[in-house]
Amino acid sequence: MANQIKGLDGGSIGSDSSNPIEKVRISNPVSSGGASAPQNTNQSTSRADSVHITQSAHALNSLSEAVSDTPDVDTNRVAALQQAISSGTYKANPERIASNMLQLEQELSQSTQR
Repeated sequence: MANQIKGLDGGSIGSDSSNPIEKVRISNPVSSGGASAPQNTNQSTSRADSVHITQSAHALNSLSEAVSDTPDVDTNRVAALQQAISSGTYKANPERIASNMLQLEQELSQSTQR
């Protein structure tokens, strides 16, 4: 079932006078060069919009780009491990594996307690 809005026939929406939707007011863009913007008839004073991007935001953007450019898998390390396993020279360190598993378990339990 199609949704219908009373007074609209579903045709194209435009800014011509025959359309039941009121015309969209065309606004002049605000320049950032310090020139005053045209005054709005609804306001007694004009104001310019501005955006300030902090150093933290720039740093986060740079970090985000660096992370997105980093591959998920270190292919050189994977190839070295594959070579060591196939040649029989790879030695697993069970103490290190157990220690890392315990550390991960502690971090997971701390994060669920927060």
